Amino acid sequence: MSLSQTKSNTSFIYIVALICLIAVAIFMFSKSDFFLVNNISTEGLNNVAEDEVAKLLGTVKGENIFLVDTGALAQKVKLHPLINDAVITKKYPGTLVIRIQERMPAALILNKDKMVEVDLQGVILRYYDTWPQKDSPVVTGIKVPETIGPGQKITSPGLEKCLRFIGQAPPDLIALFGEIHYGQDEQLFVYLTSGIEVKMGIGEDYDKKLKLLRELLASTEFKIMEKAIKYIDLTAGKPVLGR
Repeated sequence: MSLSQTKSNTSFIYIVALICLIAVAIFMFSKSDFFLVNNISTEGLNNVAEDEVAKLLGTVKGENIFLVDTGALAQKVKLHPLINDAVITKKYPGTLVIRIQERMPAALILNKDKMVEVDLQGVILRYYDTWPQKDSPVVTGIKVPETIGPGQKITSPGLEKCLRFIGQAPPDLIALFGEIHYGQDEQLFVYLTSGIEVKMGIGEDYDKKLKLLRELLASTEFKIMEKAIKYIDLTAGKPVLGR
């Protein structure tokens, strides 16, 4: 073997040894206290307290950030009935960032002696013994099974129809809804906060009727005679006023 070949082999061994030493150093550094989780940042919380999220996470602080399974942690956070989605990312060296999308209250179902708060998907958020501070349209004519609780979805064609109706209505119109009743004949009846009954009829898409109702309630002519109106019939599409 020539001298040049010997030097080449020796250099190769040195390079391999150096790479191994660097790899070991990086591995040891990644296992050091520098990469322990010491901070958890939450974003998007309005109705859920941070300590409730912390309880669902369990013991995370003090763990090596490289070993944290963010997907599994996110699934734990989503067990909260008021949380719709959660995404957890790592911010090195020791921070976990939790971005939360909360479920928003859409309606209150009058169920015997309790109020059941649900979102637009029909998922139960809370039970109330008294009227909640945050107001939502009251839905009647819907039965809530006694076997389900917060975080579970109510399977009911009638409730789906009511929630679809609420989802199609603009916020300023929803503010005027006192009660939405689902009748046995599958018709929807809306009782405005003014006491006027609105017959919405049967259907799946109420966009046009809601637009007509909004225009009617905002018109000068209606405001003049409003106190004399007992009901508004939108069953056939065109508003019919009853006194």
